[in-house]
Amino acid sequence: KMLNNITNDKIDILSLNLEKLQEIFVITGLKKFNAAQVFDWLHNKLVFDFDGFTNISKNDREILKKRFYLPKLEYRTHQISDDKNTEKFLFELIDKRLIESVLISHKNRHTLCVSSQIGCLLGCDFCATATMNYERNLDISEILLQFYYVQSYLSKRGEKLGNVVFMGMGEPFLNYDNVIGAINILNSEKGQNFSKRNFTISTSGIVPGIKRFTNDEPQINLAISLHSVRDDVRTEIMPINKKWNIKELKDTLLEYQKKSKNRITFEYILIDDMNCETKDAFELINFLRSFSCLVNLIPYNPVAGKIYKTPPKKKQKEFYNLLKEKNINVTLRETKGQDIAAACGQLKAKKEMSSINEKQ
Repeated sequence: KMLNNITNDKIDILSLNLEKLQEIFVITGLKKFNAAQVFDWLHNKLVFDFDGFTNISKNDREILKKRFYLPKLEYRTHQISDDKNTEKFLFELIDKRLIESVLISHKNRHTLCVSSQIGCLLGCDFCATATMNYERNLDISEILLQFYYVQSYLSKRGEKLGNVVFMGMGEPFLNYDNVIGAINILNSEKGQNFSKRNFTISTSGIVPGIKRFTNDEPQINLAISLHSVRDDVRTEIMPINKKWNIKELKDTLLEYQKKSKNRITFEYILIDDMNCETKDAFELINFLRSFSCLVNLIPYNPVAGKIYKTPPKKKQKEFYNLLKEKNINVTLRETKGQDIAAACGQLKAKKEMSSINEKQ
């Protein structure tokens, strides 16, 4: 099959890890040691031009051009929030589809929120991405290029990324192989050598994905979009709960924690008249007793066309205090990037380019 791929089609060179690259180079008539050189140009030096690989012979560079292609992520626009702490990037893919990534800065710590799909299949009712049509999974290279673009952007100011969170457009565990494939390439010593401990994957509760992750990846952090621990409420806002309910999710997470010993992050969007009354707080506390965890309370960020409301500040604080009093490790997140629709649940790459007002 690999030989067929080589003879019939050009191969996406950026999606290949070093072992795969070595394997294909030998079949293609290139030297095995060339693979390490090419991998270094791509994933360490971030040079995405075959002619820029100066330690590869001209003849071999021609073979590369014939056999492989370099995918492109075209930068389209970039918006910066008023407080300068959140930046949203819009990228166009090779098939003209659009995705968004968000850079969140706190003091000198930079976190990149990457997308894993174009659109999303899960239809969480409070989320803007769910209002897009699901189009496809992102390739490994398309995930990597979000990181590489923003890393290059930061390096011009002498800074670098500290964390990567898969909390952008899409459900990462429905694109499991490509998400983990991209993380493994970023983690490679010959590439960015980016620690697995600095990645977090956020899932809405894809139980088979969590089970697989439990066996494969004890170092990568796990975050769960929870938003309610009552099946009726959670099913109303997150249809995935019909398939894997709270009990099944909880059992799977207990197994994950037992095996990985990692603290789990629970994300809980506070929606007025829906999930942030006193009784909701006590039900949540009861659920959380079984876990070593951090709870991120996130006030709902308005999405056009949705009926949900952000709870008043006083109510947010009361909910936070109820958890705090029971010794739950909890943060009440300030809304970041809401003014540029880059806040939690607001990502939606608009097809109409004119609707994006570029802020410089």
